[in-house]
Amino acid sequence: MNICILSGRFPATVFKTPINHRIYADAHNYTYIHCNWPTTLSNNYLNKIAYVLQYIDNYDYIIWIDDDAFFMNMEKDIMDYAPKNDSFISICKSPEFKELKTYFSSGQFIVKCNSLSKQFFNEVLNTEFSVVKEWWKEDLGYYTNGDQDVMIYLLLEKEDYKGKVDLFDYKFFNSRYENLFEHDIHDPLILHFTGRGPVKKQLYLQVQDKLNLHASLVPNAYLEKYGIATEETCNAASKTQNKSFFNRLRKLLKNA
Repeated sequence: MNICILSGRFPATVFKTPINHRIYADAHNYTYIHCNWPTTLSNNYLNKIAYVLQYIDNYDYIIWIDDDAFFMNMEKDIMDYAPKNDSFISICKSPEFKELKTYFSSGQFIVKCNSLSKQFFNEVLNTEFSVVKEWWKEDLGYYTNGDQDVMIYLLLEKEDYKGKVDLFDYKFFNSRYENLFEHDIHDPLILHFTGRGPVKKQLYLQVQDKLNLHASLVPNAYLEKYGIATEETCNAASKTQNKSFFNRLRKLLKNA
């Protein structure tokens, strides 16, 4: 089987996920493609759909993973959760313990590359958001005004796609920061940082510090094989504070 892990965003990500995603792909002999180019789409959330359609004819399966999601278990194969039988897509539910819930998270999904999935993603691009918003039901959770909402609408409402999604509990490949230290603690396959930018960036730094990991969240033993310099202690938060201090100092000196 020809399998591709696809990720990225435009504008370019601030997370070190390309390192993480590439090393995981290599560990399982999958292709990895990082997408960071602009599209003509008016909603940036839809860029991922354009990226998937760019490569859908070249692979048997595409694994999409957002730029703010990291593989944490390099040995576990995410293809264990590939869509089975008539299903064309696998995706995870939103965590129940989160105050802000969604029906599922489109941050990670596995798609079987066939005529139906190609039709589905083209329909995602061509569905008016106003139609989805008018149809939206309160029990579906938070409306994000993005690709996720359109995917939910099509999978639940359109006959072509009904019953053709494999929906997994969030713990399979949509774990969150809280699952490492606070709530429903388990060993995540994927750790997905969500929420507003400053919040998730702070949680990202905390994971580096608490688990003593490189910014890619890849264990040192893997990084060393790629010649990536590692440190005994990351101290990510301290480094950020020091960088901020030196930036302020440079500005003062420049304006003196």
